[in-house]
Amino acid sequence: MIYMTSSVVPVVGNAERSLMRVNDPAITEKMMRALTDSGMRKVLNATVVSPKSAATLSEELGIPIRSIYRYISDLSELGLLTSEQTMLIDSGGKYLLYRSMVKQVGIAYDSEKNVFIVDIVPNENILGKFMRFWTYMGGN
Repeated sequence: MIYMTSSVVPVVGNAERSLMRVNDPAITEKMMRALTDSGMRKVLNATVVSPKSAATLSEELGIPIRSIYRYISDLSELGLLTSEQTMLIDSGGKYLLYRSMVKQVGIAYDSEKNVFIVDIVPNENILGKFMRFWTYMGGN
């Protein structure tokens, strides 16, 4: 997951807005490929406000469940989507609820360096939960 590596660095960090910049060209390329896929964008958009299961995403978006699971896998690998909650079913089974880690993504081209730049505005719903948890656990 890219958020746990040095490939993403904070650009702006304050109470009103956080901005992360992807600085690894290989990850930038993978993100651009993912973000140009309309199905993956639909999954990200559908999970910004509230977490949803793969089955719910499939039904709401009209996308086959097999494709939804592929999108979930690819987006999770890039750190753009996370499993937020595990739900238990009376029959003993379980399923996951997924939420977008990003609120906005900007892509720019730097012609002097011949590279693409990806800026990410994290989903504040997730960031807020993390910060509350961090404070609860005694983080500074």
